[in-house]
Amino acid sequence: MLQGIVQFYLLDKQYGYIRVDGSLEEIYFSGKNSNIIFCKGDRVSFTIKEDKHGLTATGVIKI
Repeated sequence: MLQGIVQFYLLDKQYGYIRVDGSLEEIYFSGKNSNIIFCKGDRVSFTIKEDKHGLTATGVIKI
C-alpha cells in the first residue's frame, strides 16, 4: 500500500486529492463508500487503480 497526505477534501461532495509520499503527484479519491471523515492534512494509506478517467486512490484509510 502507498501512503500520503490528504491535500484537499470537499466534505459535501465527498471527494478529494492525496499527495503521494515522495512525489508531487496528487491522486483523486472518493469518500462516498467510507464511514471515515477525511480532512486536509490526514495521513492515509491506499492503493491505486487506473480507469478511463486516470488514476484513482482506493481503499483509503487514515493512519
